[in-house]
Amino acid sequence: MEFKEVYAKVRPIVQKTRREYYVKLWEAEDWDQEGMYVLYRLLQQEDGIVRDESRLLRYFKVKFRNYVNDMLRRQSTQKRGFDRLRYEEIGEISHMVSSGGLLTDELVCLRDSLARYRSTLSPRDSKKYDTLVSGARFKGRKKLLHSLRQHLISEDKAPPHDTPK
Repeated sequence: MEFKEVYAKVRPIVQKTRREYYVKLWEAEDWDQEGMYVLYRLLQQEDGIVRDESRLLRYFKVKFRNYVNDMLRRQSTQKRGFDRLRYEEIGEISHMVSSGGLLTDELVCLRDSLARYRSTLSPRDSKKYDTLVSGARFKGRKKLLHSLRQHLISEDKAPPHDTPK
C-alpha cells in the first residue's frame, strides 16, 4: 500500500485534531505535513501496522495528539520564557538601545532648516511642498526634491545660524 493511501486513512484524525487544538502559525497544509511526519515515524517504528487498520488508527491518534500537545507545550514554554525576562529600567540601558531615527538635536536642526526652506517658496511652491511632505505624487515633484536637496546641502555647509558673538 502506498504512503498516500495510508495517510488518506488517518487524515480524518488530523482534521479532527486541527478543529480541537490551535497551534500558533500552523495552517491546514502544516497540519497535513506534520500528520505525514508522525505517520512516517510510526510506520518506521511499528512493523506490519499497515495491515492492521484498527491498530494503525489507534496508534496514530495517540502519537499525533501527543505530538500536537508537545508542540503546544513548547509554545507555552517559549511564551513563559519571554514573560520571565528580567525587567530593566530603560534609563539604565538606553545607551544600548539603537536609535531608530534622528537624534533630538538633529531633528530640531532638520525642522528648522525645512522651515527656512519653506519660507523661501512662493505660495504655489509651498502647496507643492505640502503635497511632497504628504507623500503624494504631482507634476514638478522631481524639481522640488532637487531644490530641497540643494537647500539642505547648502545649509549643511553654511556656518550655524544665530551663533552668539
